[in-house]
Amino acid sequence: MPLNEKRSNLLMLVVSVICALVIGEVGLRVLSSQDIDGNVYLGELHLRPFRIPVKNVETRVAQYLEHEEGYTQYDPDTGWSVRPNGRSADGMYIANSFGIRTADSRKEPLPTPASGTLRIAIFGDSFTHGDDVPYVETWGAILEDRLNRANLRAEVLNLGGGGYAMDQAFLRWRKNGKPLKPHIVLFGFQNSNIKRNMNLFRIFYSPFTGIIFSKPRFILEGEKLTLVNAPTVKPEDLVSTLENFSQWEFRSHEFYFQEENYTDSIFYNSRLAAFAVSGITMRFSSRRKGYDFFATDSNARKLAWGIIERFEQEVTQEGARFVVVHIPTKRPIQRLKNGDQLRYQELLNELVATYEVVDPAADLIRQADADSYKSLFLDTSSHYSALGNRVVGEAVAKALLAK
Repeated sequence: MPLNEKRSNLLMLVVSVICALVIGEVGLRVLSSQDIDGNVYLGELHLRPFRIPVKNVETRVAQYLEHEEGYTQYDPDTGWSVRPNGRSADGMYIANSFGIRTADSRKEPLPTPASGTLRIAIFGDSFTHGDDVPYVETWGAILEDRLNRANLRAEVLNLGGGGYAMDQAFLRWRKNGKPLKPHIVLFGFQNSNIKRNMNLFRIFYSPFTGIIFSKPRFILEGEKLTLVNAPTVKPEDLVSTLENFSQWEFRSHEFYFQEENYTDSIFYNSRLAAFAVSGITMRFSSRRKGYDFFATDSNARKLAWGIIERFEQEVTQEGARFVVVHIPTKRPIQRLKNGDQLRYQELLNELVATYEVVDPAADLIRQADADSYKSLFLDTSSHYSALGNRVVGEAVAKALLAK
């Protein structure tokens, strides 16, 4: 091949590569979005460098402090909780004076259980709280209805909390549940909450969260559980804490803050380069998916086990019965339907061998086979639909009636 032709081909190749890079760069700038703090997102992929969302939080803190109403409030002991007598803007969620989710009637429990009435208190995250469905369609309300239909006078107190980790469920029992003297305590075990146990500021775990508050968390010192960030950061101190996060005393305990993600580089002036690095190093997630949360020797699993163990001990000391309710979400149900083992199956087996566990997974799969997998979950979110809640509530009622 003549020298001139080789040069021409090489030039064409170089031009083609440059054009492809330019098109890629322009395309990513069109498709990506940037928030007020300078964070760049491509869908749910967070491109490096990450920015601590100080301005975003500042705006939302001002709104919170200006309008001290609604359904959720700051809580120094749990991070956030249901506001006593709270009501969501759309009227979906209503709480009584105890901060317990109820129907429109705002049913008030007696300080202690009425004679002849079985009092059950349920704790957990949004699946236990019953996010995105009316109160009467939550599995807690279904449980109460089925027990009463079986001529067992019962009341179910829903103390679940949206976005809760296992530690927050336990701490809410300690603060709000224990004084109500329940006979049975149900703990909704949802596997992703093991990841939340390692978190202090929700925004680091989930950048798109609607929750601005920090939360307490336990750390392991040997086999001892020690609580840090308790009391939690006050709303009026959130912005200054985030502005000076590198000096915050509990920074090292925020599992989802990785320094390298927040380190700037001239390299990141290119969206294409930032996309390549973020995609490779983060695996399209800011939640550290490369870490095996369910490995036997992982700190996350040991911490989860320690929290459940302490939870059960304190409930039992109060003379109540502690029951774990397995809450399988979309992906676990899909895996089971496909004949695959749960990623956390070993941990679940250990729970079953150690504690009283109600597992509605088989009932959910049977319902999915009879109807459809999608019918168990809402189209607008990953939460249970009315049908999914009914299956869980009936499974728990059946298990409790059998004992």
